[in-house]
Amino acid sequence: MMIKKLLIVIFLGMFSLTGCAATGLVHDKHYLRAVSITVDSETELTMTFFTDDKKTVTAKGKDISTAMKNAEILIGKPIFTGYTELAVLSRCEYEETLELLLNDWKVSPSCIVAHSDDGGRVLAEKDAEELTGSVKRAEDQGKAPECDIITVLSDLLDEKSSAEIAELHENGTVGTYRIPE
Repeated sequence: MMIKKLLIVIFLGMFSLTGCAATGLVHDKHYLRAVSITVDSETELTMTFFTDDKKTVTAKGKDISTAMKNAEILIGKPIFTGYTELAVLSRCEYEETLELLLNDWKVSPSCIVAHSDDGGRVLAEKDAEELTGSVKRAEDQGKAPECDIITVLSDLLDEKSSAEIAELHENGTVGTYRIPE
């Protein structure tokens, strides 16, 4: 009986000693709130984070993964994408980009997908929380379609091969945009 109690105490002790390493601490990462992805000759990511400062970070690369690595170098910390609330897309392969966001970045299924011709500037000038709220209010009022990443990707992958998403204008207003265009 004493041996059983001793083994239980040892196992409980072993389990209580396992935990997060230094890289698992909250302050060791930047948590992505919103991202703008624009593809021209290079891929440009403009990002805002869940922090008190309102600054944006813009990084470029040959593809999204390279641009993300460059952004992590710029800010000096890994970027955690699991809580991303808003993805603003422009001139990209929409289906491929959304699959990457969902499967590789593991963004939240409730992440809102929107379009803007100049998403980087919109994110730099407007607060990401306000933009997300504007899209949600437009959805509630029927002025914009439901545009969470799951709904949009489902529409792109079905026989329609297109989807309607919210369009963010420079002044913060919301309209409707059809992808791919």
